[in-house]
Amino acid sequence: MRNKEFIEKLKGTIRRCELLQKGDRVLVALSGGPDSVALLYGLLSIKPEFNLRLSVAHLNHKLRGTESDQDEKFARSLASGLKLEFFSKRVDVKTEAKKKKLSIEEAAREVRYQYLEKIAGQINADKIAVGHQADDQAETFLMRLFRGAGGVGLSGIPARRGRIIRPLIQIRREEIKKFLKENKIPYRLDSSNYLSDYFRNRIRLTLLPKIKKEFNPKIVESLNRTADIISLQQEYIWKKCEQIIEDIGKRRKDKIILDSNEFAACDRCLQREMTRLCVKDLKGDLNQLSFESVDRALNLIGQKKSGKKVKLAGKIWVELGGKELAFYEEKPAKHDYSLTLPGQVNLKDWGIKIKSEIIKKRSVQENLFTQDQSVAFFDWDKLKGPFRLRTRNRGDKFRPLGMKGTKSLADFLIDAKVPRHIRDEAAILTSKGKIAWVVGYRMSDEFKVTRQTKEVLKIKAIFSDS
Repeated sequence: MRNKEFIEKLKGTIRRCELLQKGDRVLVALSGGPDSVALLYGLLSIKPEFNLRLSVAHLNHKLRGTESDQDEKFARSLASGLKLEFFSKRVDVKTEAKKKKLSIEEAAREVRYQYLEKIAGQINADKIAVGHQADDQAETFLMRLFRGAGGVGLSGIPARRGRIIRPLIQIRREEIKKFLKENKIPYRLDSSNYLSDYFRNRIRLTLLPKIKKEFNPKIVESLNRTADIISLQQEYIWKKCEQIIEDIGKRRKDKIILDSNEFAACDRCLQREMTRLCVKDLKGDLNQLSFESVDRALNLIGQKKSGKKVKLAGKIWVELGGKELAFYEEKPAKHDYSLTLPGQVNLKDWGIKIKSEIIKKRSVQENLFTQDQSVAFFDWDKLKGPFRLRTRNRGDKFRPLGMKGTKSLADFLIDAKVPRHIRDEAAILTSKGKIAWVVGYRMSDEFKVTRQTKEVLKIKAIFSDS
């Protein structure tokens, strides 16, 4: 293979960014274009040195008709000639974009990575190699700069994220084409790359050449260097924020709960990044998270609007409730289980364990008015089956312990200052359809222990945070 400089640069990036380990199984994303073809041949060149096992995957986006089909045919033929395992799939990206309300570019990216991850899982690939290179990095930096990105966006395309690796990320497009030309390696050209309809194409075809000519002939190198610098700074800030979150917060099932006072005491820059980290942790990405939604969340805290919530991205919300700042995913929380009392049950999907036993009244006199709301004592003779443990229903009412009249469960939870994000998850114990206990908050006066009580049912609820 000619052009050792290209291969050495490839190996340098792999070592510097720790992209490959000896013996790795690598799934190579092959579009048929110059970048992916050069990537495949580059990895083939270092295959003996790294003891790599290579497979190839191609996704036909069905965006360019016959041209897309020819790309797939080329990729299949190339993999066959090199005796490499080949996978391919056809997806109507326009339909996917319309269905998910995404741009064509966003939809194409989403389905491509989903497909690659699926195939990688099937073949137990250690890495997925994609063909992004230094010019792509420069274009991405400018695109995000014009859209008002912060440190995360301006960090650019990472050399590695999960098992996705980009061995060409420090190599220029012109170096790739030189490598292919010197080795007489064929490749396909995507005609859509030359259309001015796409934002990235206008940057590649118009803006960057003008900057090179009139301002900085090494603009691609400069933008790559700036992205690297910002990436390192962002990494430090996120590590700092992760430590603060660990110090002032806790994970409670599918929520992240932070101390609101400690959060408010942090610099606004750190508040913003902690908010982004919490969204990323719960959602898996930062898609749909806007500067404005983060700002609204921070204003909520700054103005101490307890009981209010702000939508951040997708189904992720943040709510301020007293001393707690809760980040959570809003989703239906309907539970309804039959209980055998006395007895024990562990409802793992709800994170509640119920233990109950019949005890003599005289043995609990001192504990009847315990402050521990996870324990309740009931007159056993007043309770009637069937017993159920469920989430709240519209119109629920009961008579809270110590009150004469009934009260709607909704009003009770509000008055008890139960955060909005927890109300729909509150466990309700019912006796023959009547609310006997709002678990963890208050039992019903109707089932309390009195002088006439003979036997007492003691129930203890144990809540799991995991």
